[in-house]
Amino acid sequence: MKVLSAMENIPDTPEGIILESLLEGMNQYYSAELSQKVKRGMKETRLKGNYQGGGLPYGYKVINRKVTIDEPTAEVVRYMYEQYSKGVFVKDIIKALTENGVLHKGKHFAKNTVYGILSNEKYSGSYKKGDEIVDNIYPQIVPTELFTIVRQKVTANK
Repeated sequence: MKVLSAMENIPDTPEGIILESLLEGMNQYYSAELSQKVKRGMKETRLKGNYQGGGLPYGYKVINRKVTIDEPTAEVVRYMYEQYSKGVFVKDIIKALTENGVLHKGKHFAKNTVYGILSNEKYSGSYKKGDEIVDNIYPQIVPTELFTIVRQKVTANK
């Protein structure tokens, strides 16, 4: 199989082989360099404590590139943690939230959503990114002790 490029007129000669290798090497270098710059930019953003984009956990909102606590939804997160730490089943937590008209993205909470919230370390105020511990982006919603208790229960109940 032969790939033809409309943008680069590479002759089908020995010189063309060298030219093609040179162009491929330059493209690979550009890609690796861009990756390095993006990773460096993301790390700088984390060091400044600014939100990097992506999915925002339930209970938070972004104001001026900083993650802040959205108090009405943060109360729901605290409620989930407190109830689960007392031994209340997830289905019963969902039932109570549904009865009180509490929704997540316009729908009733699903089990996976609640378990995702109960195991998301960002609610404790810090999370791990590779070997780095990031503790300046997400304000703490759940006290560390409560988070630890719930995490142990979630892990034990898997």
